[in-house]
Amino acid sequence: MRVRMTTIRSWARATACLALLAAAAPFSAVSALADNKVPPAFETFAKTFADVKDYQENIVVHETTDDGKQTQDRTYSYRWMRPTFAQIEITDGPGKGGGAAWRGGDKIRGHQGGLLSGMHMVIDIHDPRAASLRGDNLEVASFEWEIKHYETTPGTLSEAPGPTIDGQATTQVTLVVTDPKSNANVSKDVLFIGNDKHLPVRRQQYVGAALVKTETFKDVKLNNGFKPDDFS
Repeated sequence: MRVRMTTIRSWARATACLALLAAAAPFSAVSALADNKVPPAFETFAKTFADVKDYQENIVVHETTDDGKQTQDRTYSYRWMRPTFAQIEITDGPGKGGGAAWRGGDKIRGHQGGLLSGMHMVIDIHDPRAASLRGDNLEVASFEWEIKHYETTPGTLSEAPGPTIDGQATTQVTLVVTDPKSNANVSKDVLFIGNDKHLPVRRQQYVGAALVKTETFKDVKLNNGFKPDDFS
């Protein structure tokens, strides 16, 4: 009988513990969701871009390797169209004159600059010849990709007043990445969104305390009426 009563008491204590854990679980889940709530400025950016059919811009980029021993400075002419069309040209810096076009999938049609500019080739979108110093390709350059990246990368999002960039007041949206190793070692990704047009003005990436990439978006023009033939 003692054994039976002991068993009943043990079962009761276990049941009580489970009940406490079950009661605490919703509060833990709510807390975690609160930490990753989408900031208002980013939400407005996403809603604004949802109405964009296509756009073009110039992107001024400075990037370095993780150790800072190699650097690359380029300016790109970039255009994008829904659902998966993109084209990029290097207008200044290493590889000037080179470019590539993408129509979705894992292949791009590209060419090098200079004397080889007339020779086009089809290569994998992740081919090093189609990537920047840090391995980014033309898909990664789009605002569409940035939205998905910030929404799906595990980490914590926050916002704060940003600096004035090229005469535009901004809001700074910061993503602190949970696992930098799964994000090309980038531990912090900062997007500066213009308060007027609600589109990105600049993006910065950090490996630890080191700033490894800065992209400044200039001359952005929306809904130009591009057609698939404009991406070749």
